[in-house]
Amino acid sequence: MNITDLGKELRPILEQAAALLVEEFDEPRGWPTIEGAREEVAFVLREGFARAMLEGGTLIGWLGGLPEYAGRVWELHPIVVRRDYRRRGIGRSLVAAFETEARGRGALTATLGTDDDSGMTSLANVDLYPDVPRHLAELRDLGRNHPFLFYRRLGYVVTGVMPDANGHGRPDIYMSKRLQVSER
Repeated sequence: MNITDLGKELRPILEQAAALLVEEFDEPRGWPTIEGAREEVAFVLREGFARAMLEGGTLIGWLGGLPEYAGRVWELHPIVVRRDYRRRGIGRSLVAAFETEARGRGALTATLGTDDDSGMTSLANVDLYPDVPRHLAELRDLGRNHPFLFYRRLGYVVTGVMPDANGHGRPDIYMSKRLQVSER
């Protein structure tokens, strides 16, 4: 297996990238159609960069990076790994490749959003507005291994939440990681 620049791959690999978003992305509201997934792949490649893990001619997983704040911040979006290849370090390797590329492009910070669209954390199915800081401080997984646990193991910290981002009681959890130490 090797990591490559998805933008330099031929159409069959790009089609596999779109198919992964539809078939393997765990949140059912992610990309329900192949047309929407193709648009997402094209958007990421046009606006940022993408890295892919390949085994022969098969795409195992991929992720994208999108610039924010004049390139000082790069958003990790999206990331998807085939279910039958998960828990083998592929996601970790892809995130490391993203961080290296973003750092090389001048990023000080990496950021991402990890939705809770299916009640996997203590932030789901509650009204967060009366006390957002308390809910964030008490954030916990409800036993279904929400992706925020994966990112936390990679050094990302929760930096916020967007209540009701995906509908009532379905928030987006924001996480970030410093990529470069400032020289003061």
